[in-house]
Amino acid sequence: MWPHMQTTLVEVLLGFAIGAGLALVTGVLLARSRLAERLLSPYLVAAQATPILALAPLIVLWFGTGLLSKLVITTLIVFFPVAVATMVGIRSVDPRLLEMARSFRATGWQVVTRVEVPAALPAILGGMRVGVTLAVIGAIVAEWAGGETGLGVLINVARGSLFDIPLMFATLVTLALTGVALYLVMLLVERRLVGDR
Repeated sequence: MWPHMQTTLVEVLLGFAIGAGLALVTGVLLARSRLAERLLSPYLVAAQATPILALAPLIVLWFGTGLLSKLVITTLIVFFPVAVATMVGIRSVDPRLLEMARSFRATGWQVVTRVEVPAALPAILGGMRVGVTLAVIGAIVAEWAGGETGLGVLINVARGSLFDIPLMFATLVTLALTGVALYLVMLLVERRLVGDR
């Protein structure tokens, strides 16, 4: 079980890190620019509305069965909730904080990094809590579409072996515990950064 779990965990953590990083930048851009929101929102919604199960075989066809395709799929599934949470969080920042920053002649970069992102942190981290659990789903779907190791591959093996029930249950329990553990880690990070607001 451990080699398969290790493979899935690497895909989950890397996919989550890439997806959340890109989503954070995109969410800030969408929150600060109405033009960017009008241009990008239809594509983001269309990408989110398309089932990842339908996209996964195409992504594996384009990027191969290696780590890259797994990261693309996991990144896609993580991206939307974190981007939306970031955009909503930044738009809900108290306008008085922004006025105060401008009165101190803060640059645009300083406003983003020292006012908007810290004030929006509860919303951003809430999106990341959702994103980290979705990253587990993304990795499993990616492994179903094409992979040699991973918990998703083990589920396929259990299903193909005339439903090896013990293996199926062991894999599902491992997956559930992995998702819960990652969620709790994000919860601890959130409490460390923003307290019990």
